[in-house]
Amino acid sequence: MIKNTDHIELKNINFIVNKKLFFNNLCLNLSTSGITVILGPNGSGKSLLTKIIKGLIKSESGSLSIKLEKINPLSAYLSQDNVFFRRDVYSNLAYPMKINGYSNDQISQRVNFLLDYFEFDNKEESARRLSEGNKQYLAFIRTLVNKPKLLILDEPCSNLDMNYTKKIEDFLVKNKHDIKIIMVTHDIFQAKRLADEMLLMNNGKVIEVSKKNQFLKSKNILVQKFLNGIFF
Repeated sequence: MIKNTDHIELKNINFIVNKKLFFNNLCLNLSTSGITVILGPNGSGKSLLTKIIKGLIKSESGSLSIKLEKINPLSAYLSQDNVFFRRDVYSNLAYPMKINGYSNDQISQRVNFLLDYFEFDNKEESARRLSEGNKQYLAFIRTLVNKPKLLILDEPCSNLDMNYTKKIEDFLVKNKHDIKIIMVTHDIFQAKRLADEMLLMNNGKVIEVSKKNQFLKSKNILVQKFLNGIFF
């Protein structure tokens, strides 16, 4: 049965990694509003989960269903591997809008607004020649050009200084009522600052998913260990 209410639902997801079943009938329901933060040790399946939610990779079996504001939402994805064309900053931001049929005036207005909003000044510089931090910051800005309703971010601030990190965090908090945000982070302090909902994964399994206040008071031993900085 197709659900008519808003939902982000994964049901009986199976996915094989290195010839072994990594996600084994994984089932998950996420909040359809606010910021969901995904936590877990390295190799726990955080990035893999975001790619399945975005539809970048397909599971061996199971189903994914997403509906926000009663429609399939326009989504954007930020990976840890940022790829840019051999063009300047402006052109790299303009391209996703261009292929979606926006006019030059619409593109100019949106791209320049975002560059001004995030105080990214070097729009005529080659995107590929930027520092790693600036590339990551630009990649985040690029996810916003088409005004997505679902924003999926894999470690968006891992290479950024505190100034850029604060600008991204401020944007996410300010816009979380209009954009559903799913975000992977290794930074528990960032998770506590931003999350409305927290999800802990380990070895391809969902350990717990709950509202932040409930998660931080969880009696689950693995959650307690993770919150205390003990990795497993």
